[in-house]
Amino acid sequence: MEHFLLQCLRFHSQHTALRSRLSALAIITLDMSTLLAASGVHPSWQPAVLRLTCAFLRKTGQLPHL
Repeated sequence: MEHFLLQCLRFHSQHTALRSRLSALAIITLDMSTLLAASGVHPSWQPAVLRLTCAFLRKTGQLPHL
C-alpha cells in the first residue's frame, strides 16, 4: 500500500498531481498517515486531504484491487 500511494512509478503523473494539490494547501509531508487519515493536518484541511486521496485512488483505477 505504501509503495502504491507514495512511490509506484506506474502512477507517477497521479502522484505528481496529488503532491501539487496538497502543496497548494501547504501540506508537504506525504506519508501514509497524512494520506489515509489526514493526521497532522489542520482540522479545516482534513476533508480536503481525504478527498484528494480518494480522487488519486479513482484516477489510478486501482481502487477495486485494494
